[in-house]
Amino acid sequence: MHKQSNSIAAPGWAILLLMISGQLMAADYEARLEWERRVELGTPVQGVITEVRAQTGQRVEAGDVLVQLDDRGFRANVSKAHTRLQSLEAVREEARRERDRAEELYDRTVLSDHELQVALNDARQTEADYAAARAALVQARLNLEYSAVRAPFDALVINVQAAQGQTVINDLQPVTLVTVADANSMIARAELSEGQVEPLELGQAATVRIGGREHIGRIKSIGLEPVEGSDRYAVAVSFPQEGQRYRVGQTATIELP
Repeated sequence: MHKQSNSIAAPGWAILLLMISGQLMAADYEARLEWERRVELGTPVQGVITEVRAQTGQRVEAGDVLVQLDDRGFRANVSKAHTRLQSLEAVREEARRERDRAEELYDRTVLSDHELQVALNDARQTEADYAAARAALVQARLNLEYSAVRAPFDALVINVQAAQGQTVINDLQPVTLVTVADANSMIARAELSEGQVEPLELGQAATVRIGGREHIGRIKSIGLEPVEGSDRYAVAVSFPQEGQRYRVGQTATIELP
């Protein structure tokens, strides 16, 4: 009877030990939220701001115009560059025909070496002029594109430093007009001891809890140097916001394996 009781109880103890070991494998750590991607936006061109569409706290989609410069001058430059390219295209074609004609006459010993060289030089020069004009058109189109500051990805507007009528001058350093952060993901950062960090690996799944909500994320970074002023290492978990709007500095809990 006594032996039978032990044999029946053994599986129960095994299950209990498995449950306890499973709980010990996962641990919770206090963390704080940070932006995963935070970008200061400006423009490499100069001009006067005609419209500011961004507002602090606003959610914007990738490609949305946040700040618009007066683009009349940029459009005029595109038109001018396009016209010059068309003009040089005709000149280039004529120079090519003259080169081909000169080579044919030279082969027939009707044209001198000097005359052939002049035709070849003219053709090379027009090719160079055409290439430069084409590059100028590309640059003019880029400048027109840069006259609108757009959201680089789905984002939250953190700060707006632009104002209608403001003149943007980038002679010394780029001027920040709008600061945005990724609207779809954030970072939960915790500080762990050397022993707690040791078994972790990049890409491991981790759970982030914020105000009763849970998000499944991945370990994005594991510090190799201690946080300044401490003997602990920073571990960052990237997680999707899933439609929620959190703020930097909010407390969270990370469950790590």
